[in-house]
Amino acid sequence: MYQLALVEDERDAADALAAFIERYSQERSEEFEITRFGNAIDFEMCRQRFDLVFMDIQMPGINGMEAARLLRTYDDETPIIFVTNLAQYAVRGYEVNALDFIVKPVTYFNFRMRMDKAMRHIHRNAGRSIAISTRDGLRVIQLSDIEYVEVSKHDLTYRLYGEKDPFVVYGSLVAFEEQVAGGPFVRISNSCLVNMNHIRSVKGPALLLKSGETLYFSRSRKREAVETITEFLGGSI
Repeated sequence: MYQLALVEDERDAADALAAFIERYSQERSEEFEITRFGNAIDFEMCRQRFDLVFMDIQMPGINGMEAARLLRTYDDETPIIFVTNLAQYAVRGYEVNALDFIVKPVTYFNFRMRMDKAMRHIHRNAGRSIAISTRDGLRVIQLSDIEYVEVSKHDLTYRLYGEKDPFVVYGSLVAFEEQVAGGPFVRISNSCLVNMNHIRSVKGPALLLKSGETLYFSRSRKREAVETITEFLGGSI
């Protein structure tokens, strides 16, 4: 069962979204538990981990954009879909890495498209992990924590989210790529695989990660890699 947060101060709008979620649940055979918040302050005080957040932007007190910025100070991964009367507010969602936005009045057709995108994102980020052999035994790493993996000679360097120092082990990049097949990784050069969930933007030959680090495509890999990233992120790079 997936945990959804619905942050909306207008009762009618919240009821409509909740009804759409129930309809979607029946059509797609997915189970959702909805937690409703009438304002952003209650949502921030909750600090529960959700699989998806629907966030109204225009609310009294702390608005949705401010609430999303607060959320991103301790949670960089939970997908956010903004709900708003004015599209020009929602396009600022890139500032907080929002997944998408819906303009009111919300129709089920538009809701379903956004929900399909959100579920693809959630399914890709399900808690998959890998076990890596080290001198001290096995270390289990969540795929979602890996920003990228590089190979140099026979050493694999794992750059992990939130860890200052890289994690280096003996290994093969080809073997790692086979191990995580079907996961959110793209090869940007012969020596580097990147977790697409950690990509912030692509500019020319450079790829900017959410951590602020910059990586570079090889000429031979760039076109295919950019196509893969664009498809994965839904055209939002």
